[in-house]
Amino acid sequence: MNALGIIFSDMQDWSMTELASHRSVAAIPFGGRYRLVDFPLSNMVNSGINKVCIITRSNYRSLMEHVGSGKDWDLSRKKGGILIFPPYALGENHGLFQGRLDALKRVLDYISSSKEKYIIMSDCDMIYNINYKDVIRYHEEKNSDITAVYTKVNIEKNCSIHKILYEFDDSGRADDILVYPVTKGVHNVGLNTWVMNKDFLESIIYDAIARNYKDFSYDVLAKKVHSLRIYGYEHNGYFAHIDSLQSYYDNSLGLLKKNNIQRLFYSNTGPIYTKTKDSTPTKYCRDANVKNSLIASGCVIEGAVENSIIFRGVRIGKNAVVKNSIIMQHGVIGENAKLDSIITDTYAQVTNDRILLGYSNCPFFIKKHSIV
Repeated sequence: MNALGIIFSDMQDWSMTELASHRSVAAIPFGGRYRLVDFPLSNMVNSGINKVCIITRSNYRSLMEHVGSGKDWDLSRKKGGILIFPPYALGENHGLFQGRLDALKRVLDYISSSKEKYIIMSDCDMIYNINYKDVIRYHEEKNSDITAVYTKVNIEKNCSIHKILYEFDDSGRADDILVYPVTKGVHNVGLNTWVMNKDFLESIIYDAIARNYKDFSYDVLAKKVHSLRIYGYEHNGYFAHIDSLQSYYDNSLGLLKKNNIQRLFYSNTGPIYTKTKDSTPTKYCRDANVKNSLIASGCVIEGAVENSIIFRGVRIGKNAVVKNSIIMQHGVIGENAKLDSIITDTYAQVTNDRILLGYSNCPFFIKKHSIV
């Protein structure tokens, strides 16, 4: 497809301090074996896009290790392929970028030199499966300046402040855009994905340089909603927004519902790719008891696991009980330990006989490399 993909790795790191304290948002583990970046990357690859750049801001080492050369997404190519932009200063732009427009200013030369007609910009905090060919077709039909992908969903007041909400007229054109409002009810929630022509994006960036604009949401979408032709393309499939520790917990365990996992991973738009690891099959010992859980490869399960997600290389000790919890890569749960509503980061250890009880509406988080 004649499009360049741009992925922003860290637009929402301020709202996920626990999960993004030592990694970029794009590198946050999800679903037992994936990272958040896998979803926009797979959407682009499944749509025929073979040229993608990832713009990073901080803590991007694990992201670079995960993406590598891009071969697991068929993006290891002589022409096109994948490119990771580490943060850097350019001219008057010093320090870390402060918004999407500020980030785009620093890669303007790269965008200008690309031959693709369209640009698809996406964040990593929204999880969904889509074919961008349909979005571009709609973009062309409407002769749109910007096409925003959205979904209609009922939201609570406490989570609306991390979302962009759209209101459309009968033709599908946006007539009002609310950026991070405090509201609730059924709304058109943006998926932080936009399609536009490359020439139009360049003009936006040059205007941003002249006017010192930094934020795409405020300075372009909300401010120019009446002067630009902004249309919305509705996504009707699975959707999850990871914007806090609580939403991460809820949407992760939501994958234990058969309907959710089928809509996300087995839709007609294509599979979700991730980095391949040559792990051994998981070993279930004699007394292991597993119910309604996702267990990745390379684990050793000697205890009981229920309604939980267990990542690669985890060890669950004898007589241990893990319920309603998320155990990330290479975690160790000691013998006779009991966990309920717990999230352990990578390489965390829970020693023998420990009892850790969180709540479904307030899960307890254990940091990376911690020993409890």
